[in-house]
Amino acid sequence: MKNTYFLKLKHSIVLFCSISILMTIQACESIVDIDLPDNRINQEDVFKDLSTTKSSLTNLYIKVRDTPFLSKANTGVSFSLSLFTDETTHIGNAPNSFYLNNITASSNEMALWWNNAYQDIYPINAFIIGLSKSHHIQEQTKKQLLGEAYTLRALYYQNLVQLFGDIPYTTSIDYTDNTRIKKTSYQEVLLLIEKDLLFAYENLSYTYRDSQRFYINKSVAELLLSNNYLLQRKYDKAELFSKAVIDNPNYKLEDDINKVFKNGAKSTLWQLSPNLNTAITPEAAIYQIKTIGINTVSASKELVDLFSLSDLRYHHWLLKVTLNDQEFHQINKYKNTANNTDEFSIFFRLEEAYFNLSISLALQDKLPQAIENLNIIRQKRGLNSLNSSLDKDSFIKQYLEESSREFFTENGKRFFDLKLTQKIQDLSKIKPNWKSNYNLFPIPEKQLQMNKNLLPNNIGY
Repeated sequence: MKNTYFLKLKHSIVLFCSISILMTIQACESIVDIDLPDNRINQEDVFKDLSTTKSSLTNLYIKVRDTPFLSKANTGVSFSLSLFTDETTHIGNAPNSFYLNNITASSNEMALWWNNAYQDIYPINAFIIGLSKSHHIQEQTKKQLLGEAYTLRALYYQNLVQLFGDIPYTTSIDYTDNTRIKKTSYQEVLLLIEKDLLFAYENLSYTYRDSQRFYINKSVAELLLSNNYLLQRKYDKAELFSKAVIDNPNYKLEDDINKVFKNGAKSTLWQLSPNLNTAITPEAAIYQIKTIGINTVSASKELVDLFSLSDLRYHHWLLKVTLNDQEFHQINKYKNTANNTDEFSIFFRLEEAYFNLSISLALQDKLPQAIENLNIIRQKRGLNSLNSSLDKDSFIKQYLEESSREFFTENGKRFFDLKLTQKIQDLSKIKPNWKSNYNLFPIPEKQLQMNKNLLPNNIGY
């Protein structure tokens, strides 16, 4: 069965693993300070054969799944930003810096995100450079595989730039260049991401390389482009690309809410392969409340209060549990806790395109169309339609509430939505330790010490 493919590759593709180790050792900003190995494998050999080339690319997908940055586990953006905002409450038996809003430049969490993100970008750059130079792979296949790699690079940078603002942007694998790299401005990084995504858009196909949608296709690039254009405030282009995803016959909103987070859901654009056939998703592992551990969380009161009793998501994606005579609302999107055969971690789904289309229309003052598209989601979730006469401010308030109900604990969307709509400071009414500079995170202190070109840090740190 194909689900074991990723795990086997991680341990058996010797050529790529050796190169991946080399890439990580030389990673950006001298994150790891150890000597290079003497027995380097010629990188060109990897790209002489299609199977080893594909294996190299697959290893990049493994890093998305397993590395503490984009991972769906408790070290990743999805889990942590839900705590940082107002979607989840930390009920664990140890303090959580994200929940308490006391992240600093010396926080281990920041070093973990920053280091791992750039360590993952390094082999993506190496893959792009290596495959681009290869004369052994058929041109059309090369463009397809490069399109996937460019999309992965864009995914990392688009998260980094939203979290940290001005950041180092590199496509190089030159170690000395990366130790003295300077920051690139937020706006310029967005343009560089756009360039990568447009390359991917031109070269990817709508057809998936596998039946499980474990690999990126053109629609994923389109969705990321719509996000990118929202950040650039090019709302007409965001509208165009989000609509392209919605109009694609490969996708459909599920009529049965129980199918949304199941394998085979028609709304899934891209999902992550498990490392074993029956492995439960990270989401099921971290959100099921069986006992109170270090990282135990529940849905926040603020999130729960957003739901009406007619909302199907309240009944199917939250679950009341009682533990130690206390009642909690458990995050219940992923339900399998053993012998999992029908749930994979979904990274992107069609619903996000509807939200992108809706907000891009509103920000162009096309309110009737914006309301119409948001109502499509509301109707699927058992809610009445919004009044078509809403003004812009009222619509944005409704949009933010609807987005939180739909995407809680997914990809930090609450944090990014609040920034997009310039409502991030509203969290100060809910979070007692919230500070005005929390729209950005700090560059890790150690990185500033190693590379003075990264100074100054973000305001407030």
